[in-house]
Amino acid sequence: MLSAKRFSHLSDSLQPLLTDIYDCYRNLTEGSCPADLPAIAHPHAFAISLVDHNGRTYSIGETDVAFPIQSIAKPFVYGLALEHWGEAVLNKVGVEPTGEPFNSLLEPNSITARQYNPMVNAGAIATTSLIPGETLAQRQALLHRLFQKYMGHPVEVNQSLLNWRQQQDHLNRAIAHMLFNFGLLTGEVSDILSLYFYQCSLSVTCQDLAMMAATLANGGTHPISGEQALAPGYVQQVLSIMYTCGLYDFSGQWAYRVGIPAKSGLSGAILAVVPQCLGIAVFSPPLGVHQKSLRGVKVLEALAERLRLHIFDLGAQNIAGELDCSPPCSVTPDPSAQLPARQIDSYLADLYQQYLPLRTGSVYVSEPDLLQLDPDGFGISLVTVEGQIYSVGDSQVPFLIQSISKVFSYGLALEDHGRDYVLTKVDVEPSGDTYNSIIKLEANSKRPYNPMVNTGAIATTSLIQGTSPAVRLQRILAMYRRYIGHRVFVDTPTLVSEQVMGDRNWAIAYLLRHFDMLSGDLKQTLDLYLQQCSVLITCQDLAVMGATLANQGINPLTSERAIQSGYVQDLLSVMNTCGMYDYAGEWVYQVGFPAKSGVGGGIIGVVPGRMGIAVFSPRLDSRGNSVRGIQVCKALSQRLGLHLFASGANNLPLA
Repeated sequence: MLSAKRFSHLSDSLQPLLTDIYDCYRNLTEGSCPADLPAIAHPHAFAISLVDHNGRTYSIGETDVAFPIQSIAKPFVYGLALEHWGEAVLNKVGVEPTGEPFNSLLEPNSITARQYNPMVNAGAIATTSLIPGETLAQRQALLHRLFQKYMGHPVEVNQSLLNWRQQQDHLNRAIAHMLFNFGLLTGEVSDILSLYFYQCSLSVTCQDLAMMAATLANGGTHPISGEQALAPGYVQQVLSIMYTCGLYDFSGQWAYRVGIPAKSGLSGAILAVVPQCLGIAVFSPPLGVHQKSLRGVKVLEALAERLRLHIFDLGAQNIAGELDCSPPCSVTPDPSAQLPARQIDSYLADLYQQYLPLRTGSVYVSEPDLLQLDPDGFGISLVTVEGQIYSVGDSQVPFLIQSISKVFSYGLALEDHGRDYVLTKVDVEPSGDTYNSIIKLEANSKRPYNPMVNTGAIATTSLIQGTSPAVRLQRILAMYRRYIGHRVFVDTPTLVSEQVMGDRNWAIAYLLRHFDMLSGDLKQTLDLYLQQCSVLITCQDLAVMGATLANQGINPLTSERAIQSGYVQDLLSVMNTCGMYDYAGEWVYQVGFPAKSGVGGGIIGVVPGRMGIAVFSPRLDSRGNSVRGIQVCKALSQRLGLHLFASGANNLPLA
């Protein structure tokens, strides 16, 4: 933490900053209030509130105007369910982003596979059914006390909205009965719906929401009253689910542009959390195309840019220091997690032995006997931003980079065309689908959902510039060399096999061409895509690549810049929300650092400002992720406190 003088300097500038941003957007007339809900009492209200972890408040506008909390109640109720049930909540409610609006009706297979989350209405209703209590009145009282702890004062109910929901909210009744049919609700459907309607109808102000967010930022403790609203051990989970799912079908764009946990509501409010630092709330009822407060999104984008709040912007360390609080990417480590450098090798050896007997899963092959690969091969490597290398097992065994290449080709496309143009071709929303899904394109724009699935990756590869196919391939190989520190080569037999067996990729390419998302020679694009995926690397190579991203794009072994530093944030954001496909939500929830997997058996992880992590083990689970790789990364995250939202995150104490 920095001096009181520096904090005083920044705190004095916060209020003028809010005034500047408020004045910039106060005359915005776009957007509309929901037509199917009771009329908002103050449709033209506009307020911004910030509360730091010490309870200091900065605000402007109509911060005392009351409105229904709506969906913003969901993460707080989820925290209550976690406190009572622990991780057993995951047996009822998944944590995967759906890529769909908040009130979408889910397919039966998505419900049974728990491919939804507690921020969409289906998951929120299932979560509400887990609130303990013998009677409806007892459960309502428990909810009432919960929100009183977060706000610091008694809570009231917006009776108009509650009456409307009880009489006319037929869609959520349909969702509840569907969940009950699949055995995912605990208790009477009528009582569960009454409780759900009640929690959505609680009355709050913009100032209340900022205080609630500050309570989460402060580890679950109200910054003024000192009362514990949420057990510290569950704050990480709540922030994780807000980060990946809190803005529904806009969550990927939010993570990409703003980069902090948040939750929106139909009343026109957005609540956001800067962990260990600030709570932020904006209230402005007119909603944009994604049913989010139009002013709210713009205000928070401006705050994130001006204060550098994005969790993958290492400049946030400077701002957080001046705010006299711990930044998201540099907090005090838990002493129990400290691991001196001399013990790293020993720890990795123990980890290797712990998971060596794990031999479940299947190995991906395009054709038998093309690549001589031990199905039980296993390697772990860590490379720090200072260039320290720690490896165990088969860390020097070559394997195919496969889909991990998508991260780096996306970076090259960004350098070639810039962020705004690339976003017109490929979005950054998690889809909830498998890596090789063919038909999932956005309904309106027809863009692929993100560059980590095959559809988006093929579109991304088509953007890589070069005067000929050979030049474009050479640019990709040169890019790999910058990241790794030595030359790499394409495995020709694998490439030829993938070309022969590539009907699925041809289907994707023609679909993209149909919607004008792909131009040029399709065969050249597909050949280049398969070439980038058919490069041979080692586990240690992969860890160096991760360390290069952790080091703001500079290879820690060679000091060569591999990518412009301004695009590292983009890559880490997409890795964090989309890198593990239909396991991405659970990855953020349980592991909590950016990662990317490949069917070659590799997983790359990045701890910003600290290290790159790589695991190699060819046996894959049903989602195409290395079975051992996931278990090793979970263990490393828990043992070393690497989760972005954990106390002690991102500060591996290599003493």
